[in-house]
Parts: sequence; C-alpha cells; structure tokens
Amino acid sequence: MFKTLALVAIATLALTGCYKHHPIDRNDGRDPHEGGGRTEEKLVVNERSDWSIRYVAREDYVNDDGTVERVEHFELNYTGNGYYIVRMIRPADLKSAYDNDLADFFTYEAESLVNDAKKDNVNFYDYENEVFTSRIKTILFNRLRSDTWIAFLVELDKSGKPTGSYAEADFTINQEEASEAYNQWLGTWLVSNGRVGYDLTVTALDNNFLYRVDGWECGDAAGSFQMDQEYLETEFWAANGYMYFTSQFLGTYDDQDFGYGTVDELFMGNIFDSKGLTIIMDEGIDLAVAVPTEDGAELQAMEVTLATDNGDYTTTFDSMQYYMWAHDTGEWHPYHQNVAKLPLTMTRKPGTRSTAYELAPERAATKASIHHAQPKAGASGRKSVAKKAIRMK
Repeated sequence: MFKTLALVAIATLALTGCYKHHPIDRNDGRDPHEGGGRTEEKLVVNERSDWSIRYVAREDYVNDDGTVERVEHFELNYTGNGYYIVRMIRPADLKSAYDNDLADFFTYEAESLVNDAKKDNVNFYDYENEVFTSRIKTILFNRLRSDTWIAFLVELDKSGKPTGSYAEADFTINQEEASEAYNQWLGTWLVSNGRVGYDLTVTALDNNFLYRVDGWECGDAAGSFQMDQEYLETEFWAANGYMYFTSQFLGTYDDQDFGYGTVDELFMGNIFDSKGLTIIMDEGIDLAVAVPTEDGAELQAMEVTLATDNGDYTTTFDSMQYYMWAHDTGEWHPYHQNVAKLPLTMTRKPGTRSTAYELAPERAATKASIHHAQPKAGASGRKSVAKKAIRMK
C-alpha cells in the first residue's frame, strides 16, 4: 500500500516549493467544485489596487548540483493578514474552462488545494511550496511556455476559502531563437528494443523548451488500435541537452470505442516488481530521457523514489504508455498490453531533420487539464519522486 510523501519545506523565502497539488481527484474523477448539488453564495471578487504581482524576467538558476536552468522571476506585494496563492492561466484557457468567471476560477483552485490537504492529512497552509504570507515578496517559478498569461495573487482566509480579494498582471513570454542542441532532436526516430518499437516524429512546440512527439503506440507494434490521434509533449533541458518524457494528463472525453463512459486519458509510467504492476499517477514525473550516443541516441529509464508502508525505495520505470481512467468505475484501462520496454535505441530516419517551428493544435482546456506554473522546487536537477501510485491487482 502506498502512502503520501511528507512535504518538505525549503528554507529560503525567495524560493519555495515541492510538488504542486494534483489537479483532479483520481479516486472519483468528479470536479470538486460541483459539490453534489449543494448551493452556496457566489464569491464576490475584488481587485486590490494596493496589492501587486509582477513578472520580472526569465533568469538562470543554479541548482545545488551545479546544473543551470531557466526560471520565471515574480515580485509580489501582499499586505493582508491571511494567506495567498499564485495561479497563472492563459486567457484562452480562462475563457474555455471558466467562461472568464474569476469567482469560479478562484473557488475551484482553493477547494482543490483544501481537498488535497485533507487527503494528505495536513493543513492547507502546510503546503509551503504554494501557500504564502505577506513575508514572501519574491518567487521563482519553473519555466512557462511561450504565450500570453495572466498571473493572479489570490487571497485565502484561515480556512482556505478565497476571500474574493486578488491582484493580477498580464504578461507575455516570447519565443526564443532555437539552439542547435534543441534542434538536434527534431525529426523522425525509430525507437526499438529489438522486439517492440515505434516511429516517433519530433517537432518543435516551444523553442529550447518543449517538443511535440507523435507516434507512440502506433505502427505494426500497436496492432489494430492506433494512437495516431494523440501526441505527447516532451521537455528539452538545456542543462544537459537531453529530451525528457514525462507523465501527463491529456484530456477528458466520452469513450465511444470501449463503452467505459467518461474517461480521463493519460500517459503514465509503469513499474514492475515481484508483486506485479504499479502505475505512477503523478503528473510531470520524468519517466524516460533521450540521451545522445555515437550511433544516434538511447531512451533510458528514469529512476523514481516511492514512499511505501515499508519505507522509501528507489527503482526505475519499466515502460510508459497511454491509459484510460474510467470515472464511473475508477478502473485503469491500457490501450495495449504489449508496449515497448525501456531502454530503447533511437535511430534517426535519413532526411527527416528539420528546424521549422510548428505549433501543435490546442487540446480543449478543462479545469482538470489546465496546468499552472509551479514554484521552483530547488535542490537538484531532475529527480522523480512519486506521491500517487496504484498497485494493479
């Protein structure tokens, strides 16, 4: 049985963070803001002219292990006596998921935070990585994708409910000029372990930061059910020039192929041990990393540390794949039983390298699928620590 990791606070006020709370309750799949039919008085919002949040710049940050990564610098001024959280959202997502209703947005975020704290058996303000007081004036966030954003400082009362008071700021992050190290991964690659493999096409999403990867669980290895309508987003890390595959939430839809009803679609990592399969359910966990070699590249399994009732242990991912999670039954369903096991060799297909920028079609945003910026976690470069896992029977 897996249990939640204890949250660890980083001492520096200007740099706080561990792990962002999970955006959806995978135990029931229901929107916590719906409330099962209860009626409450709608929150009244009030923009405070004496509070402020300001985007300063993108900066280099040196991790404890000496690696350097790009982070977003924000300055804040909050003079209230409660707590506040910082949330960032793109205007298009605010429109599509909340119909530009700030009261709905603030209430959903606050309730999600409090609900997660209850599951973790802590107070909401114990999340020192994302719940702040007037002492906090500077926060460094993990890198954001290039786009127009709105940053909100949202006040919470001592019970974790939004008071309605807030500050906001619009800002835009422009595309960078792509580096040669970033461009090296563009093109089509055959990834294979000699038994199962796919042709993966890598195109640019956000220069020096994100890629779109098509082709996982497609082709002969995937059999009759091709995942050719889906794609992954992978991350380039300039500190070493590698490309990282991460766990990610892809969307919610009504399943017409298998009759499972409303499902979440996710890309998750698998661990196998003597007791069978465990699925790591955290989003944003590094599952595998593409590393250049003399003959091309290799897709290597990442290590992950888990907390169990018998203590913490570190292991590596066996594989990664698309899953459906059914809201009605709480069951996990893979699309394929036979997926490519790590590590995988990567061989570039001749003539496929391209430096052209291509913007992927936007996925439909929902409250659960919108991923806000996370405060910089601090200690070291890329270490996977799982909080949420499920043992498959």
